Amino acid sequence: MRTAEAPRAALLSAFAAYLAFIAYQSLAGAAPGACVVPLVQQGSHLSRSDGLANLVAYVPLGLMAAAWAARLRARAWVLAAAFASIAGFSLAMETLQACLPGRVSSWYDWSTNSAGGLLGLMALPVATRLLRLARARPALAAAVDAPLWWPVALCVGAWMVLSLAPWRFTLDVGTIRGNLSFLRHLVDGVPLDPWRLARHLLGWAAIGVALRALPDDVSTALRGLALLAVAATLGQVLLDVPALSFEELAGMALALPVSALVCSLASGTWLTRLPAALALLSVLAYQLAPQAGEPLARGVSWWPQVGRGGLLAALELALYFGWLGAMLTLSLRWSALRGEDTGRRRIAWPAAAAVILMLTELAQGWIPGRTPDTSAPLLTVLAFGVAWALTGSPVRDRVPTRSRRPAS
Repeated sequence: MRTAEAPRAALLSAFAAYLAFIAYQSLAGAAPGACVVPLVQQGSHLSRSDGLANLVAYVPLGLMAAAWAARLRARAWVLAAAFASIAGFSLAMETLQACLPGRVSSWYDWSTNSAGGLLGLMALPVATRLLRLARARPALAAAVDAPLWWPVALCVGAWMVLSLAPWRFTLDVGTIRGNLSFLRHLVDGVPLDPWRLARHLLGWAAIGVALRALPDDVSTALRGLALLAVAATLGQVLLDVPALSFEELAGMALALPVSALVCSLASGTWLTRLPAALALLSVLAYQLAPQAGEPLARGVSWWPQVGRGGLLAALELALYFGWLGAMLTLSLRWSALRGEDTGRRRIAWPAAAAVILMLTELAQGWIPGRTPDTSAPLLTVLAFGVAWALTGSPVRDRVPTRSRRPAS
């Protein structure tokens, strides 16, 4: 996330697009009506799930504001003004919701939104300081100084956050035992879900190839993948809801040899394209998976429906497509670092991914249990814009066409 090099226009465009997305999620689907006093509709029960969703949804706003502040000298004043602006935007949304009978204007939503913006503002400076400490260790210095460190960290971080949803942990022995109850199905001979297996296998393989973008050998990338898989498994065992499945465990295990194979066979331009390709295949496995016993959809909603139901489930869905957008960014940054001309691909790749995802949404009209709408392509394009703005440009995105040699 080379914030000092993040293009100003890219940051502003991504920030404005994400503000529009938040505004749509906050106000869409409700007709205006009689207004009530803002921020007082919160009941006695505070939902942890809604609070987490509200907090995480505003983190990207803080990250982009921090990236902007990194370009300026008076960062403290800029960060303070950015926090006031984010909190003010959330307050404006809650005030407008007070005049929408289908919405709830709550002080709890306002406070968790503001806290998410503050978390994003603080995360980037804290991460920068931690990286300075990591450079003092020879084993980590080469990785954190790599030009693609921040794109890789963004992809890996998004995947790990997605793997540990809904982010509520417990040490209760009964709950932990229940989280491991799926292992009993092995004795019963319950068949694997091939769609879920493919989604996890391809997703973890994409992470393994993404780690290869750091300046180390294949074995180091595989060790990193194994450590991440162990951390995700232990974290899911401690969740307060069952999240781990045999398909995910099998996908993690198979991702190690698959990543080793593709990294040894692919090189050059083929290797740089693999993170985006594997991530897209993982998302397609999710998009085309049927839900047993569910009816067919009645039609396609041309307005995005993510966020209209449960906030936490919508956030997990947004993270999944956001991870795809980050993977597209990583592949493009990696190609540019090797001296390739990526000027046109910055538009062509996310546009092609959006078209493919929209086709799968249309196909969901014939897949049981799926409800097609435009959320998937829109979230992917939005996430790509945000990831592209945050990661800056380690090298020029366009190089002279006569030079195709890898950049030194």
